[in-house]
This record gives sequence, structure tokens and C-alpha cells, in this order.
Amino acid sequence: MGIWIGRLAACCGLVMACHAAQAAALSVLAEENLPFSYRQDASIQGYCTEAVRAALDVARLPYQIDIQPWARIYTTTLSKPGTLMFPIARTPERENKFKWIGPLVANRIALFRKKGRSDVVVHSLDDARRYRIGVVNMDFREEYLRRKGFSDVDGKSLMVVSSSDLLLPMLHAGRIDLVPLGLAKCAPHGLDCSGIEPVYVLGELESALYMVFNRDTSDALVQKVREGFEQTRRNGSLARIMAPLNRIYGR
Repeated sequence: MGIWIGRLAACCGLVMACHAAQAAALSVLAEENLPFSYRQDASIQGYCTEAVRAALDVARLPYQIDIQPWARIYTTTLSKPGTLMFPIARTPERENKFKWIGPLVANRIALFRKKGRSDVVVHSLDDARRYRIGVVNMDFREEYLRRKGFSDVDGKSLMVVSSSDLLLPMLHAGRIDLVPLGLAKCAPHGLDCSGIEPVYVLGELESALYMVFNRDTSDALVQKVREGFEQTRRNGSLARIMAPLNRIYGR
């Protein structure tokens, strides 16, 4: 009887240990955002995904990456300590909302039109006000355009969607006239850009993409991941991962 009780206790202890290990896994959130982070078959791929994995592996932290809509991962990371999110553009409005690690890669934004739309002519931001521009809810491009006076009231100027993968089909269907996209979106494993073309670079939006923690996350955890990231930067693995994107910017 004592032997069976001992075995049962050992099994219970093992189960509890497994649950504890799973609970300790770092929650990492990303959106479907080619070529930075995306689902491919049963796995999550992308240049930024690979860079984040490399940093977390160096830090020897267990983690679980999940793909969710942008607005959800943004609000979850804002509200839940210990949550890591990527990739996210660093802007003045977001600076004090998160703990930042990076940069992962540069991010240059342009307004794209469908090829053949010679009627869509943009030489300045004011020119763009004449057209319907597709943006993702709570994305920094939406925030920027709203600050510049663009609005989605009565369907004017801005067409706000929940996911970036809706934008190109809308552009090709003529439901919108312009989409603000990173030039890196046309990199290998990115979007099929054969049917679109950039017409105006949004110079004020040039920044970089980062990974971020909820601001109430422990400094010890943030520092551990930051040190892992810095090691990937020093040993050249980050540069190797991002080489196809950096070539787009002539770097």
C-alpha cells in the first residue's frame, strides 16, 4: 500500500511540475504580418519571428508564440504583465507604454497604389486626402494619419480594417485607393507586390521594428531577453536573419 501511495505521489508531483513548466512559458504575441511574422502550415515563421526566437533561445527561456489580430495583441500586451509582443514600430506616442528591446529591423513606409491606377496621383500628403486609404485598427499608420487630419467618418479618407491581410484584396478590388505599407513587405516570403507600386514615401514614419514587454513586467525578465537579443546582434546572427530585408534599404 505504501509503495502505491508513493508512486501516486510521484506521479502527481510530475504532473504538477509539467503544469508549472507550461505556466512558466513566456507568452509571445504577434500578428499575421508578412514577411515579419506569419503562419505557415503548423508553424509560425517570419524574419522577426526568427530573430525573437534566437534571442529567447540565447536567454534560455521557455516560450509560446501565438498569432492573433493586431488590436488584440496590442491591448493584451498593454494590460498583461509578462507579455512579449513583436514586431511593433517605435513611436513617440508608444514610448512610455512598453519596455522596448531592439531594434530588430528598419521600417520605411510608403503609400502603394494598384498598378494601372494612373488616376491615383500623390506628390504630397495633402494629395492623399482625395483618396480612400486602408489602415489597420490601432496600427501606428492609422494613428499617424489621424493626427494629420485623416478621418474614417462617412467613409472618407480612412477605411479601417481588423487585419493587414485584408488590405491588398481591397486595393485590387478597388474598394480602397492607397495602402501604407513597409517597403520590406515586398521582400522574399513577403507579399506578392507584382500588382502594386509605391507612389509616395511617408518620411515621417521611418523608424524601426522592435519587440516590447508590458511596462509592468519585471526588469529582471526584460534584461534577460535584452541580453539575449544583444548577443544575437554581436555574434552576427541578427544581421544574417535580416539580410534580405536590409538589402531592400541598401544596407
